[in-house]
Amino acid sequence: MKRALVTGASGFIGAHVVAALLREDVEVRALVLPGDPAPNLAGLPIERVHGDVTDAAALARAMVGVDTVFHLAAIYALWLRDPARMRAVNVEGTRAVLEAAARASVARVVHTSSIARFGGQGLGVRATEHSAFALGDTGDAYAQSKADAHAVAEAAAARGQDVVLVAPTGPIGPGDVGPTPTGRLLLLCAKLPVVAVPRSISNFADVRTIAQGHVLAARHGRAGRSYLLGDCDLSFAQIAELALAAVGRSAPVYEVPTRWVGLAARAMTAWADRVSHRAPPVTPAAVAMAARGLAADCSRARDELGLRPLPIERAVADALEDFRRRGLLRRSVQVPARGR
Repeated sequence: MKRALVTGASGFIGAHVVAALLREDVEVRALVLPGDPAPNLAGLPIERVHGDVTDAAALARAMVGVDTVFHLAAIYALWLRDPARMRAVNVEGTRAVLEAAARASVARVVHTSSIARFGGQGLGVRATEHSAFALGDTGDAYAQSKADAHAVAEAAAARGQDVVLVAPTGPIGPGDVGPTPTGRLLLLCAKLPVVAVPRSISNFADVRTIAQGHVLAARHGRAGRSYLLGDCDLSFAQIAELALAAVGRSAPVYEVPTRWVGLAARAMTAWADRVSHRAPPVTPAAVAMAARGLAADCSRARDELGLRPLPIERAVADALEDFRRRGLLRRSVQVPARGR
């Protein structure tokens, strides 16, 4: 791997994939949306190409001379005024990237799927790469779009294109500029006098672990094979405790039954649909997913790719320290040593 194209390069995971590639002395070309200031890419020695994954001409320009494509570009949102846009980018954008890579004779494509394709098997069940898609009946547009995009990538691999699929679990760490729902949870836990979280379990990992998993998949993954990129299953209450420990404070943490959260979610989503036209903090679909959990067995990536997760405690502390540097948190953060 000498020169790589990264779509979605300015995103949370994408920027860390770029950094991981640079550490491997790979020349990086980043596909960035026109007008995107891309703060996560500031100062990095990369080539930028402005364009959209739904723009065939931009993709053709971006593919010239690269041997590997990391396709991370996607719209991730709990609620959108125009859900069709999510499908256009996540599903048809994936198809366009794979077709452009094939026309350009790119040697390998690493397609970024999601835990949403495999998770949701039940609170007591850990998803694996063999798990069937279980979140379709939740009505979550993002989960459905990622499952459909995953199928597009699998079909390309079945036709002979060299495509490896990676499915990140919940990323935690610095560079969460959104921030993501998990990042918002960490911020709330670090600030509120009382913390209330849904009763659920998900798999989480340091975002740098997930990024390294992409690089390892490019080097060692088997074409047509999927790899869950994650670390440990934690309840939201455990995540809250890690955040509290990182900022050196104590607060009561309560687990709220998802049916109670569901009532609030329906009200907030109705308000968003009819009045505010702004994304609600939580949606009924998100609550339905939380009720099933997103636990995962990520041993395949460790066994076949050699992925070695970084400590999740460090990920939480580094995320909060990054929020503090950006003015989103006033409390000091106790960053632990590199080991557990």
